[in-house]
Amino acid sequence: MSALPRGRGRIAAEAGALVLLAVASLAWFGGFPTPRLCGLAALVAVAGALACGALAIGRLDPPRLSVETAVVLVAALAYRLPAVLHPWGWVNTDGAYGAFVALHLLDGARPAPVFTEGASYQGTLKGHLAALFSLLGGGDLSRMLVLASLVLDLVFILATMALARRIGGRAAALAAGLYLALGPKFLTVFSLNSVGQYVDVLALGSLALALLPPLLEDEDDASPRARLRTAAVGLLLGAAFWQQPVAVCYALAAVAALALRRVPGTARLWPWLVAGGMVGVLPVLIWNARHGWATGALLAPDGSGLRGQVFALPELVRRTVDTSLPVLAGVSPGHPWLPAGGGALRVAAALLVPAALAAFLALRGRAIAASIRAGRPAPDILPVLVLFACLAVVWATAAGAVYSRPRYLLPLMGATAVHIGVVWGRLWTKTRAAAVVVIAVLLALNVSGTMSRLRDGGPTSDYYRSVLRSLEAKGIRTGYADFSLAAPITMFSRERILLSCRLGPTPAYEPEEHTSRVARDGPDAYVLRPDDDPERFAGTLRSLGVGYKLDLDPVPVFYDLSRKVRVEEVSGFRGDEAAPSAAREE
Repeated sequence: MSALPRGRGRIAAEAGALVLLAVASLAWFGGFPTPRLCGLAALVAVAGALACGALAIGRLDPPRLSVETAVVLVAALAYRLPAVLHPWGWVNTDGAYGAFVALHLLDGARPAPVFTEGASYQGTLKGHLAALFSLLGGGDLSRMLVLASLVLDLVFILATMALARRIGGRAAALAAGLYLALGPKFLTVFSLNSVGQYVDVLALGSLALALLPPLLEDEDDASPRARLRTAAVGLLLGAAFWQQPVAVCYALAAVAALALRRVPGTARLWPWLVAGGMVGVLPVLIWNARHGWATGALLAPDGSGLRGQVFALPELVRRTVDTSLPVLAGVSPGHPWLPAGGGALRVAAALLVPAALAAFLALRGRAIAASIRAGRPAPDILPVLVLFACLAVVWATAAGAVYSRPRYLLPLMGATAVHIGVVWGRLWTKTRAAAVVVIAVLLALNVSGTMSRLRDGGPTSDYYRSVLRSLEAKGIRTGYADFSLAAPITMFSRERILLSCRLGPTPAYEPEEHTSRVARDGPDAYVLRPDDDPERFAGTLRSLGVGYKLDLDPVPVFYDLSRKVRVEEVSGFRGDEAAPSAAREE
């Protein structure tokens, strides 16, 4: 490297970093050169990529912990502490899929899983982090998933603060950070419960946006840092798409912002952005090359579906305003303030996102327009672009219950936090008393709506522990149950007790190995939900001539069966024709 001219040597190091990261991905997710050696190959490639990056960049100044950042971190950690203390109350049903990824990684599954089982559009970053934390000394997979989610959530908060600080200064960063640290119920819960990969997308997408401002404003296009920064933005956006396709809204915002940059040398950045994006999304390509491009078939737009979305647009917009925005703003069903003024509160909550946007544009709109005309778009445009890109993506693709559980709209919250932060920062300079009142009301709305969920974690955790103790005392190793019990118990026991969810009635995807193992080795028991009628199930067993033992506490458990009973024989005990088999959506 030293024999090369300095400029060419740095470019070689930059390209080498991307190539080695691609090799690491091929090794880890593709089993290259062999499944036994792929872990070592990936580790060596990552080390080489880091060395190349260090050669290209040179010395980096360590980040400084500002007062506002410290305040926000303390608030965020304290707010989320109940989830860390009682993880079984947070990661239990749908969150178990991530735990199974971690468990398989710890058991030596190679190549590593790209997607969670049954969902070839949901990446495994959290599962990988949970496995890493387990190797570092953690035993409870549920807690490891909460910690993985917590790390990603903090990245999301800090990246949003960085963008707010770039636009509006330290006061804006403080307000934006506090709004997310003590966040609305829906955002906080979905950032911790490991349902879907939404916090992964928020973390990676927001970090990409935080890296963009120097590229838009003042960084030399030909500098190594500009090239590596652009590649890093692409890498983060590609990795975010690997986690969940809704991340395309961040990619659209980044591409649009760079496309507005009309200065000499901009064209030199695009290859690095594309190359980084390809490396980030490489796990998706590896998996699809082996599985007939199944993700493409799942995500490919359907002409008739798009036309239907266009015709339904007025209704989708109405549902977004009436249902989604209040939930995102913290006014979920059951909020304690609703009895005192439900209608007015819901209207105010529905207006929070558009009002924050309007106030932000009133302050920064002229500067944004001037920067676009000058060909150097200000970073102020980034949260606006993300907000509109997210709405466009959701309105073009989503319908139904998505709007009452608006997880695909969660990227709006990062953008809105920046808008709130910048507007609040300006208010702070005008009248501090009013600024304090505004932020206090917003945070009180968030905390009061989330508090009940924070308190529920302990009792829910105790319930699952009592069920697990009951099954362990009976020596049960396999059985059938509803998904609401099967997935948590299988996860909490690290598959020592394996319950199949085929008893229903909750529709759910089940790994084939779980289905086959229970059918082959069991069932040792049938575990009913608390609201099931044990007498009806007992009558079904008696009609089959099957003897049994029954324990009703804490849930009905039929065990010590006189013969092996297939699930098909009892599937109609609730009056159903058959046990449900449809795949469960997050």
